[in-house]
Parts: sequence; C-alpha cells; structure tokens
Amino acid sequence: MNTVVLQRSCRKRLLKMPSFRQVFLGLVVMLAMLIVGLIVYPIILTLISTFVQGGALTAAPFEKAVQARGFGTILYNTAIYTAGSLFLSCAIGMFLAWANERTDARIDSLAGILPILPLMVPPIGSALGYVMLFANNSGIGNITLRYIFGIETGGPISILNFYGLIAVSSLSLAPVVYLIVSAALRNLDPALDEAARVFGASPRRTLLKITLPVVGPAIASAALLVAIHAVSSFTFPFIIGTSAGITTLSVHIYRLFAIFPPDSQSAVAVSVALLLFVYLGLYFQLRVARAVGRAVVAGKSSSSSVVKLGPWRYLVRAFFVIYLAAVILPVVGLVIGSLQPYLGAAPSQFSLDNFRTVLANFETRHALINSFSLGALAATINMVVAGVLMFASMRMLKKSGPLIEYSLMVPAVIPHIVLAVALIVAFSGPPFYLYGTKLLVLIAYCVMFVPEASRAASSAVSQASEELSEAAHVAGAGLFRTLTKVVLPQVVNGLLAGWVIVFFLAVNEVTASSFLGGLNSAVVGHVAIDYFANGRLSEVAAMTLIVTLVTATVVFAASGIIGRAYVARR
Repeated sequence: MNTVVLQRSCRKRLLKMPSFRQVFLGLVVMLAMLIVGLIVYPIILTLISTFVQGGALTAAPFEKAVQARGFGTILYNTAIYTAGSLFLSCAIGMFLAWANERTDARIDSLAGILPILPLMVPPIGSALGYVMLFANNSGIGNITLRYIFGIETGGPISILNFYGLIAVSSLSLAPVVYLIVSAALRNLDPALDEAARVFGASPRRTLLKITLPVVGPAIASAALLVAIHAVSSFTFPFIIGTSAGITTLSVHIYRLFAIFPPDSQSAVAVSVALLLFVYLGLYFQLRVARAVGRAVVAGKSSSSSVVKLGPWRYLVRAFFVIYLAAVILPVVGLVIGSLQPYLGAAPSQFSLDNFRTVLANFETRHALINSFSLGALAATINMVVAGVLMFASMRMLKKSGPLIEYSLMVPAVIPHIVLAVALIVAFSGPPFYLYGTKLLVLIAYCVMFVPEASRAASSAVSQASEELSEAAHVAGAGLFRTLTKVVLPQVVNGLLAGWVIVFFLAVNEVTASSFLGGLNSAVVGHVAIDYFANGRLSEVAAMTLIVTLVTATVVFAASGIIGRAYVARR
C-alpha cells in the first residue's frame, strides 16, 4: 500500500516538473529579452540623462553642440565626404557588377572574388597602408616616384586630402554596391535585352533604356546603404582625415569624449543627430528595397544576353587590374611601414624591430591577446544565442518568431559610434561601473554583431531538414535528443561560418573599441587609435599585420573544415 502511494506521489511530482521543451522556450524568452534590454536600455537611459533636466525636456545639449566653434565646417566636411564616397563607390560597384554579369570582359578565375576583395582587408589596414605609401613627403610610394621621375618637391601623389579620403573609403564601400547590383543583374530576364536588340537597339541604348531602369531600385537601395555607412564612418576619417585637417561628425564625437573633462552631453546630442540621419536613410532604403522585388524580373542569364565588347574588353580588364592593384597596395604599404623605424626611412634601415617591440611591449601584447580572446568569446556567445533564437523562431514559434528575428536585426541600424556612446553613458556609472572593463567591450561586440550572427544562423537553420526532425520525433526522440543528434550536425558548418564572420569583425573593430577600451581592457582598435594619434605609425602597422595574418589563418582554416565537411556529406 505504501509502495503504491509512493509511486503515485512520484508520478505527480514528475508531471509538475517542467519539460525540456518548456525550459528551452523559457531560455529563448530570457535571451530575447536580454538582447532587447542591452539595446533599448542604454539608448533610453542616454536620451533621458541628456535631454531631461529637472524633470523637463530640454534642447540645451543640441544648442550647445550646434553653437560650438567650427560645427558648421564639420557638417560641411561630413556632407562632402558622404556625397563623394557615395558617388565614387556606386560608380565602381556598378561598373564591376555590369562588367562581371553582362559583358564578355569578366575574368572567370577572378570573377567571384575580385569585386569583394576589399572586404578582406581591415579598414584600419587599408587606411594606414595608403598613408604609409602616399603621405605627402614621407610616404615610401612618393619617395620612390620622386626618385624615378626626378621630382624635387613633395608628392607627386597626396592621399591626405578630401580626394584621397574619398577614394580610399570608396574602395572599401564599393563591394556593398557590387553585391546588391550584381544580384539584381543576375536575376534580370535576358529576354528583355534580346527583345531590345531584335528591334534594333544598340548595346548602349539597351543599357540606358532597359537594364538601368529595371535595376534602378537595386541601385538606389545600394546607394542609400552606402550613404548610411559613409555618414557614420570613423576609421577612414580619423586615420586619413586627421592628418589632412578634415573633421567629420564621427571624429568630432570621439574628440568630445577624448577631451578633459569629456563633453558627454554634446557628444550625445551629435550622436542622436547622426542616428536620426541614419534612420531617415534607412527608411528610404527600406522603401526602395521593397521595389526591387517588383522591378526585377526573375530570369536566368544566357550567353545571348552577354554584351560583346570587342576591343573594349581589354580596357575593361585593365580596369580590373587597376582595381586589384588598388586593393593590394595598402597591404604592401602596411608591410613596408611595419619594417620602417620611422615613416620615410630608407630601405637600408628596414628591420623586424617593430614586430619585436609590439610582441615584447606589455600594452600591445595585452591588446592582441584581449582582441583575439574577446573576439572568440563574442563569436561563440553570439552564435550560440543566435542559433538557439533562430531555431526557436523558425521551427517552434511560428507567430512570435518574426518578432524575435526583427529584434536581432535592430543593432544593424545603430552606428557603432552611437552604440558606444550609449554604452558609456549607461554602464560607466552606478550601479555597474563597467567603463574601461573587458566586460563592457564584450557586451559591445555581442550587441553590435548579433545581426551578422543571426543571418548566419538563419541560413544554417533554413538548410536543415525538417523531415529528419519530424522523423526523430515520430521515433520517440525528445527535443533535446533531436537538437543534439539531428539538428546540430546539420547546422554546425553554417554556425562555424557565422563564428568566423563575427570573429573577424570583432577583432578588426575600431570605432567602439576606441571609445570603450581602457588600461585594463586595451584592444587592438583602442591601442591603434592611441598610437596613431601619438605618431607611432610603424608600430600600428606591425600590430595590424599581425591581426590580419591571424584572422586570415582562422578564416582559411575554418573554410577548409567547412569545405571538407561539405565534400564528405556529398
């Protein structure tokens, strides 16, 4: 009798215990709330602490920021830089997309990788490499050109001006335009071109009257996206613009925090203005992006849709070669700069002393270790969180799932400099006191790069077979066993690819790192900006090369693992 009562009591307790599914969904809710909180809390607290004084709204911080000396010039510089980068990057990206997708000038062995090569060079490496080569008097490239052509004055190429700043930034932004426009061209129905030619239209008239109007929404979408990136860019304006005497809004915000005492209210006011401009651009970008699906006619390219350029093909390929050289040049400049004891030194003075200094110096060695460890930790946390949330939203929460997906994408529309300012205001004081700590840098990395992690996780989960999961469920497997034995083996390669992306972005991040890094939490971005401001360019070049080599090794190793796994599955 007692045994029967005990069995019934145990059964009741087991029924009251939460199942793994309930625990998993509870974890999903907590993770989603945590991410939203880490985004919303700093932004709201920053706005309240700045624009609410004495219990009433005030515009005093805006007035102070606008009335500051030279603010009109800063706005003018930002407008010129944004417009110039927008025009040149769109011209380069559109030309590469058209030449690769619609002409016979494409170089098949390089067609896929050439246009996106700038994405593989860290922005600080690209900017610093060009400075090392083409600083007006001391750049090794200018010294060589003066020697070859017998020029006695400075130059002949100067990168430290608006033209150089815009050109270098545009090379970095052109792949964004290329990826969007090339996809639109690839989906364009070739029958439209063929019909135009049947009616006697020349290739030039076909391009102007058929191709461009149809892919126009994609071009507009790419242009607005580039404008958003350019207006909030920090690395290029700081590295090149500082030496050229050009200050943009993002650099101005950094300097407002760098002065003593920091003018946080003016910095927040300018950040809010920058954020509003970005959201305005995003609003138009989304409206235009919706038109892409309506304007582009689905189709499949064919050989008959390819434009035969004849002798002009070689001129287009020459442009490809020039573009490739422009991408490789800063890497060459970094290598040369890292070997120089000082900018402009003769080749006879080249040595590996800068690498020895970087690896022996406690601050730089500590920064390298922190960057790699925090990058790896942020990538791991982001992929675990994104993987769990994306699986739940796509497979278990059909109604509320899209809300989770949208919340993961919110940081993508917040400039890094604005997010860094908000995190400083929210977490530097009581009760957190996190300013200058590794935890705050880690929080920033996790929040900033969760959109990239969610995209990778979404792609991985969408490719996993739902039929296999259903079969496991029918066979009696619980949710935990299905996740670990069925789903995880299918998505692990996609999650690894996302891990590599987040790791690369976090290690090479400069904007937020320059704000949030401190004595005990120095990372490469923070130390690089500090050293650059103090004229230690050769050490920055050596440190940047070390980071580039390590991240490239990680990327290639992960690519090899993913490739072997793909071949094994086939």
